[in-house]
Amino acid sequence: MRKILIVGDFSSDTSEVNSFLEQHFHTQLCTNSGKIVRSMLKLYVPDLVLMDIDDFELVQGEVYEAIVEYNPELPVITYGREKKKQMFISYYYSGQCKHIPQPTREVIIREICKEFNMNADAIINDVVDIDKKHIIVVDDNPVLLRNMRNMLQDKYRVTLATSAAQCMKAMGQDSPDLIILDYEMPVVDGKQTLEMIRAEEDYKDVPVIFLTGIADKEHVDAVLDLKPAGYFVKPPMQTKIINAIENIFLKQSE
Repeated sequence: MRKILIVGDFSSDTSEVNSFLEQHFHTQLCTNSGKIVRSMLKLYVPDLVLMDIDDFELVQGEVYEAIVEYNPELPVITYGREKKKQMFISYYYSGQCKHIPQPTREVIIREICKEFNMNADAIINDVVDIDKKHIIVVDDNPVLLRNMRNMLQDKYRVTLATSAAQCMKAMGQDSPDLIILDYEMPVVDGKQTLEMIRAEEDYKDVPVIFLTGIADKEHVDAVLDLKPAGYFVKPPMQTKIINAIENIFLKQSE
């Protein structure tokens, strides 16, 4: 795996860049001190240096010097305001340093992949998938599960589970943003599964939408008494359940 040294001030922007690159590269964060960069280059031996220069001042010229002294062929990609690049413009003349004035995830990934002769599209698609909300669908009917996955997979990361046990295991492996839960499952039903979910401190606030195959008032009232985030009679319509999910996520963000 290619190694990238990410130089910055440990701001949220730098951490976010690291979070989507570390899925496909071996990354190491480093503060923007010339002395520390010089030491880290020798210890880490990166294949590329990525630098957030928005907070660089003239003293950070030492960072550029450290990289040139270490290896004048080591590729360097910087990003940030153009005026910051101009402060260190002499380091760009050789072609060792390249600058991204308006960085986005896609642009950063494409520039890195260009240096490594890698397929950027595959990595970009994986990053997009990582950003999708994660939904676990729990139902003992495999046909319904497949249909639910087909309904939701374009907008969300979808994990399927056929029982309460599988649901709890899936939650431990990849924390969900929402759970769609069959109310009438055998052995451990939806009510008991919900109780198990809410008993877990990490997951007690995860919204749950119930699916029920019975539409009479008494049954629906029993479902609503559990205070789910929503409920649908099977089979749910795609547009309605996606609208309900999006409304739940919108309320969470407000």
